[in-house]
Amino acid sequence: MTFTVCIKTSSLTKTQHYTGYQQKLFDEIKRLKEVEGYGYKRISYILYEKGYRSIRTDSILRHNYIYSIYKKGKIREKRINREFKPIVSDIMVYVSK
Repeated sequence: MTFTVCIKTSSLTKTQHYTGYQQKLFDEIKRLKEVEGYGYKRISYILYEKGYRSIRTDSILRHNYIYSIYKKGKIREKRINREFKPIVSDIMVYVSK
């Protein structure tokens, strides 16, 4: 008996490209947006008060940066957490006498 199994997965490649600070920042933005229900300007103000700064330029996180971090983080989560169904094909059964 022979068969072919085709497996697709997103866990075969390196998926952790965020630094600890980036992940912490995204988690905080996600919490404030989804759980607390704040808008991007309010989130920007809250993060400024907590001392969060931009990673590359060390500048204040404005509302458009907050939007970008949230949007791209959600896309990244969706890509990493996607699931694929296994496909079994080319099934051959040999019967010997």
